[in-house]
Amino acid sequence: MFKLNPKKAALYLCLAVFYLGAAELVLRLFDPEVVLVKTFDDHLLFSLYPEKKGNVVSEEYKVSVETNAEGGRQTLDPSNEYPILLLGDSFTEGWGVDEKEVFSSIANLSLPANRRIRNMGVHGSCPALFQIHLREFVSKYNPKEVWIQIFDNDLDDNEKLEMFMTFQEGVPSPLKPTLAKFTGTTIYNFLKESSLFRLAKRGWKTYQGIPEPILYYKEGREPKVTVLSHAQSLEKYGKLAPLGSEITKKYNGQFGFYEDPNSSVWVSRFQKQKDHLTKIYEFLNSKGIGLNLIYVPAKEFFAEGGILGKQTKRDLNLYQEANPHYQLLKEFCDSHKLGCLFTTELFWKENPENLYFPYDAHWNREGHALFGKKLGEILQKSSR
Repeated sequence: MFKLNPKKAALYLCLAVFYLGAAELVLRLFDPEVVLVKTFDDHLLFSLYPEKKGNVVSEEYKVSVETNAEGGRQTLDPSNEYPILLLGDSFTEGWGVDEKEVFSSIANLSLPANRRIRNMGVHGSCPALFQIHLREFVSKYNPKEVWIQIFDNDLDDNEKLEMFMTFQEGVPSPLKPTLAKFTGTTIYNFLKESSLFRLAKRGWKTYQGIPEPILYYKEGREPKVTVLSHAQSLEKYGKLAPLGSEITKKYNGQFGFYEDPNSSVWVSRFQKQKDHLTKIYEFLNSKGIGLNLIYVPAKEFFAEGGILGKQTKRDLNLYQEANPHYQLLKEFCDSHKLGCLFTTELFWKENPENLYFPYDAHWNREGHALFGKKLGEILQKSSR
């Protein structure tokens, strides 16, 4: 019968830890990626790490992303006050533009020092996550009003993130991973964010045919990419066009509700979106805090013929009537008498080609500048 020698077992374990540690140290020297997002947070589920820096690179942009002590992508002036809390996804984080070009930074330029916006946007966010973040941020920052930026893929993102949440009376909180319960959050995050684990994961994803690109690069370790001008990008990737029959395939089908809003899948997702927003409103209302929404549709909403290519007349009302997500948010805002900004309306008379990256799905600096100025004007009026 095989008998394990405790001394040998301990030796083998120590050697394994030593070799893995040595491999990790070597890999870190060559690893171009910097981890800016926490794998798991006991209070926020996930968020940007505070005081971290990395570069985001593509053919359309090369920008530096640096977080403050609160984990927000914003330079805070200690002499200013930030009573306006802004939450949102990659649009609010400012994907593809410099921090000073993000719409919240543009709006703050026109606002008095005692009425500035605190930007806590992080890519991948959605109303399900906002519920969790608000319960932390409201007590921490004591905002006077909250603005939440909504995007069309929130309907899909809610379901993806709910898998990592536990609910009590409809209110979500972070669901701690089983491994983290044994190791503790700090060790769990260290293991999941190690170069060894990320390399193995990326290799496995590549083998499965599922690319997993690096989001943030270490300073000086980013790939050498020639950033195209807007005109060059338009020439390479083409002008804005409807998704048409590709709507269930492109962007992983996140905008399929435009085509089939009455399917059981989308009916359920619409209801969840409404439920999350209702819970947010009720929570903020109980604290005497005003809620406002910013709606950003898929950029193909503005395409000639609409996102499906079926509109024969370029009429804003017709386009909005064919957008069930807009209809849900408009009804929600009207019923609760909220101050909501719909970029479907604000951008309608503009040339959408100038406001978005031709390939990427986000606003470029012109899009941020336009919306930032409009938001600043509205906040100035509301403070009088």
